[in-house]
Amino acid sequence: MVAASGCAVARPQHYYRFGVLPLQSPTMLAGMFLPLTDALEQALHRPVEFVTAPNFASFMRRVRRHEYNIIYLNPLLYTRARRWGYHVIVKVAGEPFTGILVVRRDSPIHVLGPHNLPPGLRIGFPDPNAYAATIMTRQYMEARGIHVNRDMTVKYFGSQDSALMAVYYGMVDIAGTWFPSLRSMPRHVQQSLRVIAQTPPQPQMPIAVRDDMPAPAIRRITQLLTHLTGTVQGRAVLGHLGFSRGFVVAHNSEYNGVKP
Repeated sequence: MVAASGCAVARPQHYYRFGVLPLQSPTMLAGMFLPLTDALEQALHRPVEFVTAPNFASFMRRVRRHEYNIIYLNPLLYTRARRWGYHVIVKVAGEPFTGILVVRRDSPIHVLGPHNLPPGLRIGFPDPNAYAATIMTRQYMEARGIHVNRDMTVKYFGSQDSALMAVYYGMVDIAGTWFPSLRSMPRHVQQSLRVIAQTPPQPQMPIAVRDDMPAPAIRRITQLLTHLTGTVQGRAVLGHLGFSRGFVVAHNSEYNGVKP
């Protein structure tokens, strides 16, 4: 189904709505997730609509109102969704879930420390609730004696790709993001940027379902997601997502230690 990012629209009961956290622009998210949405439709034998939202806050308001049947979101926001009637079924496999700090390749910044950063530094983040890109990278800097709000000018750009383009065009000196978003950028942008720091890992990005979803549907979704690496079509879906190792089964207990 066609992606939507505007106001929520009531759908017939036979539709499932797949809500994806607005990590990147709606166009980029659609390119990543519509092939997976099509695969979910085939597995569930009913229409599935890909939906995102204008920002993290509006996405979570819709989660709280149970407007999505299936959700893909970050580990921190999942801990809230769990309280509102969702439970995890799978998580992204393989790559550790880390935040990264990126500068232009020609930047004079090579090491992050409180005594070697130039004055007037500008840092860009996608959203205050972006777990890897904002919260984890800020914690990383604070732990090393860099007081972000005091030592830098902070700007928010609404999405991962916007924050990356801001550092590419010189609107900021550093951007917080994560590896999947960096890999999704055009090659010339990637080649113009340089990673200067990486945070310790946290539990990976989960896919969760609403608690009232029928058990047979949950089994079909879980089977589909955990077997994508085993078929040519499934690997093509993963290629669009940028998750080469696919998904593995996950449990609520894995996210108990996730805190802001």
